[in-house]
Parts: sequence; structure tokens; C-alpha cells
Amino acid sequence: MKYVNVAINLPVKNLFKQFTYQLPPELAHVDVGWRVVVPFGAQTVEGFVVALEAAAPAEYACKEVLATLDTRPWFDAEMLATALWLSEYYLCSPAEAMRLFIPGKTGIKRQAIYNESGKLIAYEYENKLKIKTRTCFGITAAGRAALAAYDKRVRAQMHALTVLAEAAKPMSSDELAAVQVSAATLRTISEKGWAERSEERILRNSYANRTELKDSLQLTEEQRQAVDVIGDAIAGQRQETFLLQGITGSGKTEVYLRAAMQTLEAGKQVLLLVPEIALTAQIVKRFQAWFGDDVAVAHSKLSQNERADVWYKMRTNAAKLLIGVRSAVFAPFADLGLIIIDEEHESSYKQDERPNYHARDVALKRARLSSVPVVLGSATPDLESFYKARQGVYTHLHLLQRANGSLLPQVEIADMRLELQRGNKSVLSSALSDALLQTAAQGEQAIVLLNRRGYSTFVMCRDCGESVVCPHCAVALVYHSTGEAMRCHYCGNTAPLPDECPNCHSRRIRFFGTGTQKAEAEIAELPDIKILRMDQDSTVKKFAHEDILKAFSSGAYNVLLGTQMVAKGHDIPNVTLVGILSADSTLNLPDFRASERTFALLTQAAGRAGRGDKPGHVVLQTYDPQNPVIRLAATQDYDAFAAGELEIRQELCYPPYTSLLKITVLDKDEQRGNTLAQRIVNFLQIMQLENTAQELQVLGPFPAIVAKVRDLYRTNILVKSPQMEAVKQALWQSEFKECRNVYFDVDPISVV
Repeated sequence: MKYVNVAINLPVKNLFKQFTYQLPPELAHVDVGWRVVVPFGAQTVEGFVVALEAAAPAEYACKEVLATLDTRPWFDAEMLATALWLSEYYLCSPAEAMRLFIPGKTGIKRQAIYNESGKLIAYEYENKLKIKTRTCFGITAAGRAALAAYDKRVRAQMHALTVLAEAAKPMSSDELAAVQVSAATLRTISEKGWAERSEERILRNSYANRTELKDSLQLTEEQRQAVDVIGDAIAGQRQETFLLQGITGSGKTEVYLRAAMQTLEAGKQVLLLVPEIALTAQIVKRFQAWFGDDVAVAHSKLSQNERADVWYKMRTNAAKLLIGVRSAVFAPFADLGLIIIDEEHESSYKQDERPNYHARDVALKRARLSSVPVVLGSATPDLESFYKARQGVYTHLHLLQRANGSLLPQVEIADMRLELQRGNKSVLSSALSDALLQTAAQGEQAIVLLNRRGYSTFVMCRDCGESVVCPHCAVALVYHSTGEAMRCHYCGNTAPLPDECPNCHSRRIRFFGTGTQKAEAEIAELPDIKILRMDQDSTVKKFAHEDILKAFSSGAYNVLLGTQMVAKGHDIPNVTLVGILSADSTLNLPDFRASERTFALLTQAAGRAGRGDKPGHVVLQTYDPQNPVIRLAATQDYDAFAAGELEIRQELCYPPYTSLLKITVLDKDEQRGNTLAQRIVNFLQIMQLENTAQELQVLGPFPAIVAKVRDLYRTNILVKSPQMEAVKQALWQSEFKECRNVYFDVDPISVV
């Protein structure tokens, strides 16, 4: 008998145990990496085969595997190794890790099979993922013989055979109908044995026919050197990580294109990760212009079945280059040759739900297992990546000049304190208002960044000072003018606008703060301004991001307003002005990455201006104009910023000088959650006392910055240690690993 260990694919975070099942004779071919259907308690569920077993377990009766879900193993050796590493590194169950490699929500469908008397005899199991097919026809040897004998009495059938004989491959019924071959004729020649029916898989492609003309730019000397160095690693098929640091507009995408071309010419595949769906439109067009149908795209706006087709293309080598957001890092590849991570500093590469993986780290692991080079590109690299490059762990490549020879934009800092003193209560400073009018008059375009959606950020009573808060979360509700409702940006709860204060019943309700909807209304009042808004509320539909950018690029609108999705990756030559509202809004958050995030966002946003032949102008609005982060962002002096920030990080023992682990306890009962959190702290302190060589700092427990979300109180513990693997190992063996309400965030991007 053959036995296998199966990780049960259920949405239960603490199901770490694997279960042994017996393989029936008809499934003896099943090995490690297969997706199978197994009985589990009273359920029939999907599972993943992670290992072979020599014998049945002694502690429980061994059940049989019922079926397989595919015709081949889903996980190859590299994918399985990555999944098991991910489980161990991020402290999640193997099934949680393996589930990430399945496109969309996984699961099985069960169909009952009955005999002639109506008795249930079996169940048939199949994927919920739907394969789309079409019927095709090909000529047989008998058909060719019939065509050679040509019978004028059946001209329609002879015409069909002529078409099929001249075709390079079987033709679909739709293709045949287009050349006047009817369904009746196809049925007749099939019955005669002159044509053979077959089913051909149709691979969905939402990005078909969305290309633009290929443009080949002359490489600068800096770009050519970068391409040559990366090319050596591609040709040598060796794992090497490159940090491509280039100022905004320096032509990093052109370097990506040349590296990808070399990889494809070598017969291998490329993975290109981008941080935002909004960035896929422009970069997909660039790459499709070069590589056509070899390009596949994956992001969350695609349907489950569209994503499944993308996975199939990459696995079968039907596509050579995959462009996608964070989850694309789990795609299967027939022969991976290069990984590129654009804007590698972006926090959106970090999954904010369990398992809290970082796509960059997963990509680096897959690259090491597959021995392929990785290119990390950014104008404002993640400080940990920058530090590794400085230490020689990564190869550091620089692009110090804009590709077209243009200069960085001139930055003007607008002091909003002075604006208030002058009686200006508008969201726009006089400098930005004047600049917008001038830009419109010159037929040029502007991008305005406000990283806060909605109309007003909170609604407050003028009498008692109470804000209207979400009943399920410890945050104020945000007023949205669309639908005239207040909305929680954490749980999605909506509520109508109150006529009176819920606390004191006063009717003096007022709106405070500014979101993108309010800013849009104010900017739209300026003469000759035609404005588009791009934020989470305006981009619900599949191609909404692309449609908005297309409309803006066409020149039909002269102002694009949005959240951070407008601040990076876009290259629109006619944009000469960038306005940044509330530039300091994220500076004072109680988080060690606050300065880094602010610097990156301001630098990236400013870099959208002046990328064509015309000079750029940036108006940066702030209430803290002397802040060094604001000043350095205005000059795009990354090296000076990094030097100062790394010095602070070292002094306070933060990455890259140590590792972090954030432990979060969720509980409906605040006191009970705090008690459990304190037990975890006590456990870690005892561990430190028992091993004095262990360098360990435990901070907390303390409430999260948003202390309650979806009726659950959140208590955090922060662990600092240069020997984090020992800490994780201790927690892995502790009772806390399988606590339903304890969550581990390894290498958190935020500590609050």
C-alpha cells in the first residue's frame, strides 16, 4: 500500500497537523505536489500531498484519497520548497502557504452519480476552476482521400475538406463558419469519418488588443552598463540580486525591457512584479508592444478563471513574461530565467492578512531555488535593500541622469500656516492654485496627490466635540459625497449622515478634513479645469485604472487627482505640474518607517513632472516646511536621507540592524486579549532569562493604533532580535502557535 501526508486546505489558521491517507490502486501514481480530494471528518475537502509515508498511522484509522483534482502535480519541487519555507519563515500552516499558489479561491465541486434505478453509487469531484473550450475540426486520412476523388455532387463537403486540408491546425466551428462552412456540413463530414472533432482550450486574455506601437529608445551610457551587468548574470544563469537605483525618469523600464528581451531570447521566462494595479496598464502596453502575446497579466481585478488561465499559460510556456501584482509571485513557471521587481520599496508588496508574506522576499527565495537573477528597481529603495547593496550583498547599479536629458523638476514648498494667516481656508495654496491655472492656460497637464479618499475625513459635533465613529472599529467614519453616506475604511460599514449628534443630540454637525472627493470639487471650480479622480472609489471596475489614465493621457482632461496610485510609475510627457497636498500627513505616525514612507511618496510623486521636453514644477504643501524629510524629498537627495535614517535605525535597533516580529492578539473581550498578550510576553521573557546569550527586546503589550477593528480589540507585542530564528522556533513549539486569535507578522512594515 502507498500512503501520503496531506495538508488539509481549510480556512482554519491553526490547522498545522498533516494527516495520512491511503492511496487506492487507481491513484497509485499520485506523488508529492498533487491536489487531492479527501474525507475529513464529516466533510469532503481539498488537500495537498506534501510527503510520502511508509506505513499507516497507529493512532487513527487511515482513510482513502477519493480523487485528484488535476491531471498532473500542481506543485513542482521548487514551488513546494518555496511553500514549505514560507510556512516555516512566516509561522503559518503548510496549507495556508500552499493555498497562495492556487489562482483565486480554491475548492471542489461534488456531483452525485446515480444508477438506472436512481440509487446513489458515487460522487464525482472536479475543480471549481472552469476550463473554457471550443470544438475544433481537423481533416482525417479518409477525408484527404475523399478530397482527392472530388465529388461535385457534394460541393459543400468538398469545400469544407479543402479548407481543412489547407489549414495548419484544426479549425474551430466559428472560424469555419466565417469561410461559409455550415454546422450541418461539419456534422456530415464528421459522421463520414472525413473530419475529426476535438476540444481546444481557450485561454482568456483580458489584455488582448490593448497594445501600442513599439518604441525603441537609445540607451544612455548608464542604462547600457546596467543592461550589460544584468545580462552577464542572465547568460550565466546564476543567482545574483541587483539593486537598480535610478532617479525618477532615468529609464529603469527601458533596462527591464532589454533584460527581459535577453531572457526570452535564451528561451526562458520572466516575472515582472509591480506594486499597484494602476501601474499595470502603462507597463503592460510597453511590454506587449515588444513581446506581443508572450505577455500575460495577473492582478486581483481578474476573475478566478482568468487567473487560472494565466497560471496555465506560464506553466505550459504558452506565455513567456508575466506582469502582475503581489500574488503573481506564486505563479508556476515552466522555465523561469529572470525576476524583476519594480518600485521594490513599496509597502503594497507586503500582504496585510495572514500569512503576512512579503512578495520581494518570496521572489528572492524562488530565485535562489531556481538560480535566476533578480532586479530590484526604485528611485527610493527600501532602506534594508539599500543597506544590503552598500554591504555588497546586492550588486548596486545607479542611474543618475534622466534618460531624455531633462532636469529634475523645480520644487516649491508652500507653507500652509502662512496660507491660514492670510485667510485662505481652501485645500489649495495660492501657489498651487496659480500654477494649476497657468498649466491649463498653456495646454499642459497636472497631477495632484492627496493620499486620503472620501470627502471629509471625519464628522464632528461642534458642541460636545465628539466624532461620529464606526460602531465596530475604533475609527471615525469618513464622509463620502457619492451616496451621501459615511463609511468605515476598515470594515466597510456605512451609515447615513446624522441629523443630530449621537452623543449630545446637538444639530451643530460639521465636516472636517479633506479627502479626494472634496479636493476634486474645489479644483473643479477653477476656470478651464477639467479634472479626473483616481482612487479606490473610482476604480471598482476591471479596467477603471487604465480607462482613467487613457482619458487623461489623451488630453481630454488637464488635472488628474488621486491617492498614492497616481504618484508612481506613470510617464505622461505633457504633465509639467505636480501638486502634493498634506505632504506631512504621514510624518508623525508612531512608526519607525514613517519618514521613509513620506520621503518615498513625495519623491515618487514629484518625479511625475517634467518627464517630456518641458520643464517640471512641483508645489509641495506642508505645515512643517523645515522638516528635514520634506527638504530632502524636495531635492530628491536619497543618499543624504538614507544616511541620516540609517543612523537613527542603528541607534534605536530597528531594521536593517535587527529583525522584527509583531505579535497581535485579537479578542472581542479587551481584558481577555490583554491577559493572553501578557502571557506571551512572560513566555518570551522567561526564554531570554533561560538563554542569556539570546539578544532579545520585548516591547508591550500595547494597543494597536486602531485599537478595535470589526468588533475585535487588537493588542500588539513587538519583538526585536538579531537572532529571530531562535525566537520563531520557540514560538513554533509553544502553545501560542495554534491559538486562533494570535497572529504573527514576521518582518512587519508597520509596528503600530
